[in-house]
Amino acid sequence: MAAAYHLYGEGAPLVLLHAFPLHHRMWEPQIAVLGHRYQIIAVDYAGFGRSHWEPLDSVVPAIEQVAHGIIDILDQLDLDDVALAGCSMGTYVALAMYRLAPQRFNRIALCNARASADDDATRAARTRNAAIARSDGVEVIAEMMLPRLLSTHVGPGIRRYVHTLATEAPAETLANALEMIRDRPDARSLLPQMTIPTLVVGATDDPIMPVHESIALAKELPHCQTVILQDCGHLSNIEQPKAFNDAIIAWMQQ
Repeated sequence: MAAAYHLYGEGAPLVLLHAFPLHHRMWEPQIAVLGHRYQIIAVDYAGFGRSHWEPLDSVVPAIEQVAHGIIDILDQLDLDDVALAGCSMGTYVALAMYRLAPQRFNRIALCNARASADDDATRAARTRNAAIARSDGVEVIAEMMLPRLLSTHVGPGIRRYVHTLATEAPAETLANALEMIRDRPDARSLLPQMTIPTLVVGATDDPIMPVHESIALAKELPHCQTVILQDCGHLSNIEQPKAFNDAIIAWMQQ
């Protein structure tokens, strides 16, 4: 089980961690701009995008295993002073990476995210959706997810783009990812320890991570910039790429 990575540009290293159920290409609006300023390391978790994964006897890998795999990539690249930016599931991976090796990271951006574990209702929903992925396939999951990933402000082109990205992983990969997210540990106790520069990005029209949760998350971080994007849904980097990129650049310069 191994993640894949894709390098773009030169400069200070910035690792981009993708949302569920997409892969590294969700960051194309950032790679096109930020790749002129920084060295971008865009990751595909095992089973997503261009990575390769052979499931083993239905054993569900933990989010910490995903984090270990990406830290291994940093070892391969000989990178020790790295910025992390994650969206949604990517933030869970970023928090797990920080928990494992805090000395490796100089800043973290948590976009459309929460640090708390799932409540019982959300855990049950993820279990149901994992079963649906296995029984009905990725197209059904993509159709279920699309109205929650994107706001009503986006046009058909973006919807087609996200739908394509959401249907490129095997069904078993999506099911296992849902179970990893469901079983992740609560990370709230970690937040006060994160004294590095942090960024929280929220969005006014995000049904998965409502604005009040983004604001509450930011209040727990000692050195946090907070950006709330207007008329924007869960995939804030895709819906509002200029505002998102501006926020990342300001945070990187902090």
